[in-house]
Amino acid sequence: MAGMDFTLLATLLAVAFLTAALALYALNTLSNRDFAQGPGPTLPVRTDLDGPSADQITAQRRELAQLRATVEHIPLILWRQDNDGALTWANKPYIDLTEKLHPDRAGRWPMPHLFKQKSLAHPDTPGHRRISIDMEDGEKRWFEVQGFRVQDEILYSATPIDMTVKAEVSLRNFVQTLTSTFAHLQVGLAIFDKRRQLVLFNPALTDLTTLEPEWLSARPGLSEVLDRLRDKNMLPEPKDYKEWRNRLTGLEKAASSGTFEETWALPTGQNYRILGRPHHDGGIALTFEDISSEVSLTRRFRSEIELGQTALDTLEEAIAVFSENGTLVLSNKAYSELWDVSENDGLMPVSIVDATRHWQQSCQPNPIWGDIRDFATTSQGRADWEDYARLQDGGTILRCRVAPLAQGMTLVGFKTLEAVPEFQPAKTEIAQTA
Repeated sequence: MAGMDFTLLATLLAVAFLTAALALYALNTLSNRDFAQGPGPTLPVRTDLDGPSADQITAQRRELAQLRATVEHIPLILWRQDNDGALTWANKPYIDLTEKLHPDRAGRWPMPHLFKQKSLAHPDTPGHRRISIDMEDGEKRWFEVQGFRVQDEILYSATPIDMTVKAEVSLRNFVQTLTSTFAHLQVGLAIFDKRRQLVLFNPALTDLTTLEPEWLSARPGLSEVLDRLRDKNMLPEPKDYKEWRNRLTGLEKAASSGTFEETWALPTGQNYRILGRPHHDGGIALTFEDISSEVSLTRRFRSEIELGQTALDTLEEAIAVFSENGTLVLSNKAYSELWDVSENDGLMPVSIVDATRHWQQSCQPNPIWGDIRDFATTSQGRADWEDYARLQDGGTILRCRVAPLAQGMTLVGFKTLEAVPEFQPAKTEIAQTA
């Protein structure tokens, strides 16, 4: 748009220059002066007409010189030709470029045409055309050429657009590189411009969404894409269509602010993770990732964990498992009942220090709690051992069993007994592990 405004300005200046030239010619004629260079016939002065004063003629000559200098130094190529295509006038940039391409025609008139006549736009046709010129070094120079009808001739202007063409080529090559890269991704990609029109997608998008490449190539809008996905059962079916539409509007707003992330559980049983990320130019990029296998694996692990927890809850022995750093990671129902631990307490991490302190408060004094703490935080020379403790009620005896597990974890088990065996050392080692 800036280039078009500049071309229009140059054209207006050229028209003004020609108009001023004609006016000055008339003024010189009335003042008994010839407009053209060189001697000419002397005309009689009309004393019965009021002609321009000498100051007015001087001012108009100055204005003509300014317009001529402006047209000569403006960074545009300007020329005029008649309806037959004959060159009638050209500015200095036109002459300089022509003499560079045709040095044998330097200083001769008429000068050769810079642009092929067939490639020039008709002045009665709105718009401009891009035309290139082959230079001596093999490079091409690009121009936007536009014609304007001025009286019985045509005024043409050519704006240099070499940087624009290079930028467009670089952008096109960059987009091709991105497209080639995205083509090998397993994640579906859809990029929308600031008007929410689809401008780029990769093959994975068509594979994941079953949307036809021909339809996507027509650059549908974001709402059209989502509507199409819903028709193909590739969206979670909403209970309320109006609410669903509102959610789509929120999707655009959330993605534009960089906060959109959602998992779609499809009627087909598939699970897609949808991410929305904003672009600096107001567009957004949506990615579609099939996480069905990940969700299935997570569900299987959760099922196995729940199964293991159920089996652990059937044991009479109270069990607590601590990680390598001494954090409680697993316990059973008997443990919660024995030590009066609520399930909500599991929301906060419990360390071996917290656990042994709680056990110690519920039992009569016994040095084994410190031994358990040391065992759970030691990774070398650990062996199974057990000992006994008595609750504060004085009647309940606990057999405390401590065993090392894989990955540096520790198991602590508690089982209530009616009485302590007759012979029992303070600590009994059951097995020795390396």
